[in-house]
Amino acid sequence: MIVRIDSVTLEQFKIVYKEGEIKKGKNLLAFEVAKRNIFNFLHTEKALIENEDDAVKIIALEERLEVLIEDERLPFPVKIAGNVDRIEIRNNVIRVIDYKTGKVDANALKINDFEGLTSDIKNEKIIQLLCYALMFKEKKEFKDYPVEAGIISFKNMKAGFMPFGLGKGRGVVPQTMISEEILTTFKTEIIGLILEILDAEVSLKEMV
Repeated sequence: MIVRIDSVTLEQFKIVYKEGEIKKGKNLLAFEVAKRNIFNFLHTEKALIENEDDAVKIIALEERLEVLIEDERLPFPVKIAGNVDRIEIRNNVIRVIDYKTGKVDANALKINDFEGLTSDIKNEKIIQLLCYALMFKEKKEFKDYPVEAGIISFKNMKAGFMPFGLGKGRGVVPQTMISEEILTTFKTEIIGLILEILDAEVSLKEMV
């Protein structure tokens, strides 16, 4: 894969830019940045497999997941759906992974409790990850595996896979395996958010 970075990246850029110029200007910069990010990512993956004895099996790439939320508090069932960048089994643990081209800090994916989770925009990445985990749990064939959901940031590659964690602070070891209890609590938060969205008395405001 490493030796094919240039050719595959060029092929994908031609698909995106059609007949546009990608050999100079901003497009060239974007092309070189993309190649560097892919190179760094693949070398990180290679090092983990060689040095850490990681055993990895990729289950899916760009997988579309969905879940139907049905609850007596809701006026009707609500479907949540989305595309997950990567799902893998690493050392007998399912990892649901979202790639981010921007910088993400590992601490931003940790919380002490779920109070006010959906009311603060800074928690958007946690909400996204837990929605992925909630949707993935619908796949019954993987029900016996422990599940983590996290982010790989291309501007913070040294951090590697950064999972959602329950528990934060100095000396605290966060719980990264997403239990049924965590998903049940999160689902209650999501239902509350849906009810707020459906409430005609509550004004919606775009967050910039």
